[in-house]
Amino acid sequence: IALVDNCCGSAIAASNYLQAITDGTADINPRIQSFSDFQQGAVQELILPFGKRLGRAENRMRELPYALYDSQEVMVTDIVNTGKASIKQGLAVLGGIQINTAPDQLDYFHPLR
Repeated sequence: IALVDNCCGSAIAASNYLQAITDGTADINPRIQSFSDFQQGAVQELILPFGKRLGRAENRMRELPYALYDSQEVMVTDIVNTGKASIKQGLAVLGGIQINTAPDQLDYFHPLR
C-alpha cells in the first residue's frame, strides 16, 4: 500500500476540475457523466464556490478538506432545516474531517461541529 500526503482521490479530482475552470482551460460541465459518477459530480459542483479560497491557500491540499467540509455543511444544514419540523426529541449533528492514516494506525476524526 502506497502512502501519500494528499487529500482523498475524489477531493483531488474535484480540486483539479475547479483549478481547470479557474485557469480557463475547462468549462463548467453541468451534466452528470453517468450515474456511477453522480457523487463525483456532486463533489465537483459543491466545491465551485470555494475556488478563490483554494487559489489563495498556502497549501491547497491542506485547505481542500476544509473547503469540502464547508461546502457539504451548507447542504446538510439545508436538509436538517427542511426536515426538523417533524423531529420531536431534538437532533444532534456531528461533522468533521476523517483523516485516514497508515494501515497499522488508527484513523483520526477531526471534529468541526
